[in-house]
Amino acid sequence: MDLPPFITAATGMDALTHNMEAFLAKNPHPLCDGIALEGIFLIKDAIEKATNRPDLESRSKMLMASMMGAIAFQKGLGVVHSLAHPLSSLLDTHHGLANAVNLPYGMEFNIAGFEDRFRRIARTLELKNETGQAVVDYLSELNTKVNIPHKLSEIGVKPEHIETLADLALADFAHPNNPKPVTREDFKQLYLKAL
Repeated sequence: MDLPPFITAATGMDALTHNMEAFLAKNPHPLCDGIALEGIFLIKDAIEKATNRPDLESRSKMLMASMMGAIAFQKGLGVVHSLAHPLSSLLDTHHGLANAVNLPYGMEFNIAGFEDRFRRIARTLELKNETGQAVVDYLSELNTKVNIPHKLSEIGVKPEHIETLADLALADFAHPNNPKPVTREDFKQLYLKAL
């Protein structure tokens, strides 16, 4: 209950990333898919309140959703975690913050070819438009609502970091479970887009 707003937001967005990436991960696991979707639903209802006006209900939903993400990601993670991990190792960026900033960009990368999966995420989020782009827009708006920056430059990333970050991202363990392959050039372009 006493977790400060920034840590609540960053760890909450990390939990959302766990659930979203687990749902999209290429390994088949219907049980994890169901858990991940329910985790997404709980976070949708709770993260803004838990961050800005915390009460027992919102904190409890976030606690459950966080645990559900940890269960669901036995299925795998993906491109967002591989973008985030190098920021923590190279620049000591908080892991949840690194995921939160990269989440809209990584999700946008995954839309093409997986529109059906994004439609299910959009339905879970109760979005008016059941599209991948609507999910990406929702994530950007959510970052604003919980005071997460939108750009890597706002958290200390500089152009000279990009090549090293791309090397580290390619070597990361998470992206092989991404629904589509991610090349070094993909990582570089994602970092540049987020910069």
